[in-house]
Amino acid sequence: MSEPLLLEIGCEEIPARMIAAAAEDLRGRVVGILDQAGIAHGGSLAWGGTRRLAVRVEAAAPSTAGGDEVVLGPPVSAAFDAAGKPTPAGAGFAKKQGIDPAALQRIETEKGIYAGFRRTSPGQPLEKVLAASLPNAVAGMGFPKTMRWGDGAHRWVRPVHWIVALHGAEALRLEVLGVASGRTSRGHRFLAPGPVALPHADAYVDALRGAHVLVDRAMRRAKLMEELHRAAEAIGGEPVPDEALLHEIEELVEWPGVVAGRFDPSFLELPEAILVTTLRHHQKSFSVRAGAKLLPAFLSVANTDRDPAGHVRRGNEWVVVGRLEDARFFWSEDRKRPLAARVDELSRVTFHKKAGSYRDKTDRVIALAAAIAGKLGAEVVGADVVAAARLAKADLVTGLVGEFPELQGIVGGLLLRAEGAPEAVAAAVADHYRPAGVEDSIPGTEAGCVLAVADRLDTIVGLLRAGETLSGSRDPFGLRRAVGGIFRILAERRWPITMADLFAWSEEDAGFRRFIQERLTNWLLDRGFRANEIEAVRRPAVSPTDFDRWPLPEILDRLEIVRTLRGRSDFAKLVELTKRVDNILVKKPDLPGGDLRHRETHESALALERSYEAARPRILAASEAGDFPAVVDQLGELVGPVAKFFDDVLVLDPKSPAATLWRCDLLAKVRGVITRDFDIRELAGQADAKR
Repeated sequence: MSEPLLLEIGCEEIPARMIAAAAEDLRGRVVGILDQAGIAHGGSLAWGGTRRLAVRVEAAAPSTAGGDEVVLGPPVSAAFDAAGKPTPAGAGFAKKQGIDPAALQRIETEKGIYAGFRRTSPGQPLEKVLAASLPNAVAGMGFPKTMRWGDGAHRWVRPVHWIVALHGAEALRLEVLGVASGRTSRGHRFLAPGPVALPHADAYVDALRGAHVLVDRAMRRAKLMEELHRAAEAIGGEPVPDEALLHEIEELVEWPGVVAGRFDPSFLELPEAILVTTLRHHQKSFSVRAGAKLLPAFLSVANTDRDPAGHVRRGNEWVVVGRLEDARFFWSEDRKRPLAARVDELSRVTFHKKAGSYRDKTDRVIALAAAIAGKLGAEVVGADVVAAARLAKADLVTGLVGEFPELQGIVGGLLLRAEGAPEAVAAAVADHYRPAGVEDSIPGTEAGCVLAVADRLDTIVGLLRAGETLSGSRDPFGLRRAVGGIFRILAERRWPITMADLFAWSEEDAGFRRFIQERLTNWLLDRGFRANEIEAVRRPAVSPTDFDRWPLPEILDRLEIVRTLRGRSDFAKLVELTKRVDNILVKKPDLPGGDLRHRETHESALALERSYEAARPRILAASEAGDFPAVVDQLGELVGPVAKFFDDVLVLDPKSPAATLWRCDLLAKVRGVITRDFDIRELAGQADAKR
């Protein structure tokens, strides 16, 4: 009977950054084993925690399907003699298969007639399938770092101590990484350290919750948020939102608890960004706010909701005060010199051994920022951008950034504001590392966006020229993230900057061109567009250069309208007709010279010519205005005339070369206007597909 399948690997503490990916990797491998073996099953989900990875598969069948099977032996001519009796070859085959030679049959196949027999296979048990495949699958999981333990026979992310394998109520007998499976998990390391027996796969989540382990990440987050708000409300505030810290901590604890600590109010004189970062970076603690002001308090998360003697609170307070003292010292020291006085010190900070120092990078970014501002026609912004570009990296040699590298840029902006620098310059410096990820916003000012693009462009070009390449998921310098940031800024600011502009600013570097083109395709795929939709807009069969000359916002507009063509029967028909135009024009014969002028008299041909002449100027005008819905509407008007033309007119007329030439020329012009903005031929066979 089909039952839920549960697999759990219990181990020592897994680094938080690896847990989510590892849990999903394990789920994919388990489902892959079942699919490969042909074991029917339902949906699946993965659970991950600091001491365990688990997978649940719904309605897993107890065995492979089994069924009738034809077993073929030698050809009939070799298996039977003239009297129809088995030869030594036929008898040998039968003996090897464990059957009576008299049971051999003559079985016809596409390749001829063979000796053989039919049998029914019982199907392979689920336990046997997993026992054969799961050990290698688990051992082959990819982790950034692994370790050996015990006698060194096995290597994994952390030493494994227990395995749970249940199919419904049945315990499956497996051995993974040297550990035999059973039905016993383990509870919280301190609050419930004993074994947790699982009578059924369905009991897993509830049984571990009873042992102070929340295996479901959503449950841990909910309890963590509840505890944070409860602790904050008790001291008259609310936790400062910090999604990145929340994401990390929910992987570090099995049963989250929160303790509130306090520090001297004098530390509130520090800029908020420095104070919040100090608490987050060194103690993984949340700041607390009451209205618009921070409170002299913090919230620390522990892997327990109990601190009766206050030891956890006092320990965290002692560490936090020391770290805040350090931050106050560095802030005071860094303010003794203007940021501009540090620019030349960047000569001793290497950007890359083949791309020079950060002082060299600063000069390059200044030139790029000026060029981008010039393209935008932003003269006032250009002056701010050049000033910001000169100072953007100067905070790399400050004490605060040395202590808190994640405050790069932010410290520069804070120091400039403390010096009384123009806000536009300070804001651009503070924001130029944004967006730091897909959840982060782009810089809030035009100058900040220009500087962010210039800095990323220089980084990408410089590192590619230095020979730094991407390999699979390996991207140690964050080049994918850098180019994704550029695309987001171009799209969200709706700047008239094209890929050709980026190529020009890279001095037409061939490696940069290939990288940008590849990454743009992947970026568009990540935004939900399909490969053939992208190719329909790229139009490689129409023009190899147009796509690079369109601003990214226009490319996105074109893609959005192409996406709407799916499910439209008129465009399914137009795709079919355009392909038919191609086929006819390929077959167009070589026509004799001389006067081939033709006076067309066929009404369907004349109607198509009139429709084309009427639609063409409207399509051109709509395209120039960027009104792509109007382009689509006009193309839709051509469906009927083109279809009727093919129904009524003989295009390749062997009796009239002049008519053939005229009609082929008309079709070529129609094809040109149909593929001018998007090559719908790329959607052939899928125009009716729903998303």
